[in-house]
Amino acid sequence: MVEYNLEMLNLNSLQFSFFHLSRNDPTLGFEYDCNYVSGHTVPIHPIEALVDRNCSSLYMRLVVGSHLAQHLRHQLEEHQGYSSTVGISTTKLISKLVGNVNKPRSQTTLLPPYTPIGESCITSFLDEHDIGKIPGIGFKSAQRIRDHVLGRPAAFDTGLVYGGTKENVKVKDVRLYPAMGVELLEKVLGGSGAPKDFASKVWGLINGIDNSEVANAREVPQQISIVLFPTTSSR
Repeated sequence: MVEYNLEMLNLNSLQFSFFHLSRNDPTLGFEYDCNYVSGHTVPIHPIEALVDRNCSSLYMRLVVGSHLAQHLRHQLEEHQGYSSTVGISTTKLISKLVGNVNKPRSQTTLLPPYTPIGESCITSFLDEHDIGKIPGIGFKSAQRIRDHVLGRPAAFDTGLVYGGTKENVKVKDVRLYPAMGVELLEKVLGGSGAPKDFASKVWGLINGIDNSEVANAREVPQQISIVLFPTTSSR
């Protein structure tokens, strides 16, 4: 859908863009201003020198995607009464993390550049996260990595199920640790029961690489949470 709307953009009139929700019905959709990202952004202000308003650019793809996200959020709240939070990027990993920046009831887009070499918003964004906050790594694996970088067991709070770490080890600390890479992570995370190629996956996540696909929504949710509040009764 985003691809189709990129093709339909008029670069000479981005202010009066129209998002087509159907290829067959040209009237089904909504108007929007494609000069700007909808919602919050990281960084807060785009680097103007890197803003590429070519229809095939990553920047324009994110802009169009942000307006679709806002439309869907507003429709969900207006017709179903549900508020939502959205992150917009090119992978599930980054989208989930950037969506946490402005919770609740909002949306955030991670702006380019995404280049693996040189200045990258992906790297600078991930670097400030504690290693335990990266989806897909897990509590025990994050604890092993944290201990290795610190050179000793990390201090943890008590009283919780897992406890909260008192010593944050950020992604940047791990990524720039001497000789850090897949081989070293295999030694740190290895052992009986370790998933095959898990170290390679973790190294990819630390560097913002996530090739997992977005799964189709289930008609029946896997988990439903029910909160029961105590009631007071008079005697």
